[in-house]
Amino acid sequence: MNDLLGKGKKIADIAKKYPQYDYREIYWQVNDYSFLGKKRAITNRLKRLVKEKTMEQRQVTADEAQELLDTLYKQLKHNSEMLIEIDRILRGEK
Repeated sequence: MNDLLGKGKKIADIAKKYPQYDYREIYWQVNDYSFLGKKRAITNRLKRLVKEKTMEQRQVTADEAQELLDTLYKQLKHNSEMLIEIDRILRGEK
């Protein structure tokens, strides 16, 4: 399930694939957010950043958002490389 999340699947899609599990069971068992979940988390951090009172609080929130962005970037880069490799194989190139 974690591998599916890393490939861009939503938790809702995973729940459909494994109907024997409840959505909440899957949500609490996976180690990571879906891409959509990361986007929402980043959005929430940005909204919270505006409301922070001290520079220290702002820095903590900014660091959290940066970590989520870095993770998202690495996952998307990995998935792009996989798609390029799949395309190369399908075209019969070596």
